Amino acid sequence: MCSYVNHILVPYLNRMKEELGLSPDHECILELDVWSVHRSKQFRTWMKTTHPWIILDFVPGGCTEIWQPCDVGIQRLMKLSIRHAQHEDLVAEVQHKLRTGVSPADLHIDDTLGTLRNRSVQWLVNAYHTINDKVIVEKVRSFPSAFRLGSQVVL
Repeated sequence: MCSYVNHILVPYLNRMKEELGLSPDHECILELDVWSVHRSKQFRTWMKTTHPWIILDFVPGGCTEIWQPCDVGIQRLMKLSIRHAQHEDLVAEVQHKLRTGVSPADLHIDDTLGTLRNRSVQWLVNAYHTINDKVIVEKVRSFPSAFRLGSQVVL
């Protein structure tokens, strides 16, 4: 998480502040799920010490649709598509092995890194095609949002 903050989030926020003509110490909000890694004293202390201008804000339980509409509207569909593609691959592998004479007792799913790496490309392509739909994006944009604040800039 610290690597993400240092190498992706902070450069992005700094670039946006510069583009918007905001001061370098302008406070920004980081929305986080209430996962244990995000709530840990170690992470919160590190954030307060390293990036005091980033305010941590935790999404209350049961409010994901309001605070993080992409989680519900796009990422959920993407994850379901990936799971579906993974399941299809497993079923195809098992059926192939059974057709070629492997007994069910000797059946082993190939979960080696190389195989998973090679298969994951197609899983991601399938997921991209699933979510690359204007209707889905427009639906997500219509969700109630906690960040619709008129002309106010929320970074």
